[in-house]
Amino acid sequence: MVAFGCIFIPDSGMAATHQWLGLGEFPDAPITRYLARSTSLLYGVHGLLMFVVGRNLARYAPLAALFGWLHVVIGLFMLGIDLTAGMPWYWTLVEGGPIALAGLLLVWLAKKAFPNDASPSNAQ
Repeated sequence: MVAFGCIFIPDSGMAATHQWLGLGEFPDAPITRYLARSTSLLYGVHGLLMFVVGRNLARYAPLAALFGWLHVVIGLFMLGIDLTAGMPWYWTLVEGGPIALAGLLLVWLAKKAFPNDASPSNAQ
């Protein structure tokens, strides 16, 4: 949910962070600002949903398992995107794989805690 705050980072802050990460000069274009802010909004919403589900796992076990499987898929796609986009090695190392592994952990925990309820087919 911290990503909500990133929506309001000034363009100069985004450019400085981009440079600090070793990604070169930040492209000064409307689409770049749009993508940076809308992605922050989506990550914030995602965090909020995960927080709500995590606060009541007994009720949302099937949804937690579904989120886990979706994270496995997202992580694998992010790994592919990072590799084809030419992202720095450190970026690729800490993004796709850890997302997929966290998804597997979430599925395992949901199934361990609620073995009869934690399957995506039970999601309401």
